[in-house]
Amino acid sequence: MENSRFVLAVDGGATKTTLVIYSDNGDTLFEKTSTGSNYHAIGANKVERVITDLLIDAYQAVPFERIDIAAFAMAGIDTEYDLSIIKAIIDNCFQNVPFETQTVIVENDVHSTLIGITSGNPGALILSGTGSIAYAIDRNGNIVRTGGWGHRAADEGSGYWIGQEIIRAVVQFEDGRTNKQTALKKLLYEKLQVNHMEEMLSWLYSPEYTNAQVASISSILSEAVLLRDETAIDIANRAASELSRLASTVLRKINVFEEPFTIYLNGGILQNHPYIRDLFIQEMLEAYPHLSFELCHKQPIEYIVNRAITELN
Repeated sequence: MENSRFVLAVDGGATKTTLVIYSDNGDTLFEKTSTGSNYHAIGANKVERVITDLLIDAYQAVPFERIDIAAFAMAGIDTEYDLSIIKAIIDNCFQNVPFETQTVIVENDVHSTLIGITSGNPGALILSGTGSIAYAIDRNGNIVRTGGWGHRAADEGSGYWIGQEIIRAVVQFEDGRTNKQTALKKLLYEKLQVNHMEEMLSWLYSPEYTNAQVASISSILSEAVLLRDETAIDIANRAASELSRLASTVLRKINVFEEPFTIYLNGGILQNHPYIRDLFIQEMLEAYPHLSFELCHKQPIEYIVNRAITELN
């Protein structure tokens, strides 16, 4: 191991945080997953505890102290202020663990994933999970972003957005503002295990409510689309259009027009809703016929490791 180089990678998401240590010959020397580490959701002190505990466990598990590259891909880094907060948290974490770290990279998790997927070559990553966001990198290594500003400001076409649209459609029907029957009512009530709108609203405004729970409602959309439900198809069509607008905007920012270019697709909506994915691809090809599309199949932490390795080369 004396001649090996070591990479530490962290995928810090809203629901879970994974830390791995790899050697440059591809061996996995440590891997552990803990709870989420988005400081907007749980606060800086809890994030510091989560990461410190993982670092301590990693230090105790490996027979060395030197880390050549440490890459932290963290959800919740949306502004320079966010970046400064997360960097300070990570600095504090390393004060508690005697790793000798040569280089520390701290980035937005999707930004980091894009570099890991493309190895710094031109490409774009469109993610639609709980939220929605797009990143792209041009031939000069310039990276741009569109979307990802959270459910209060944006996240159109995301699981959360779809969940909200389903709830709104059911409430409008129950409220008498539309007389269009929809299969979404039965599917929604079954999903939430409620019997009528009052129970649904009690859940919606309860202290236990989370954005992730609303996003999980999006899972019923595909079934309703297969039933040819008009309301569900309308929501799916609008979701695809919103994601197409997101992707088109990020491509314009790096002046992608006629050259071959790959868009990588990730997140539960693009992975698990073929109707939305196919319509999104169709809309994009109408404007950019040279594009190609690839679904991401690896675990997020694998892309973060690849991102760290790019700094070793």
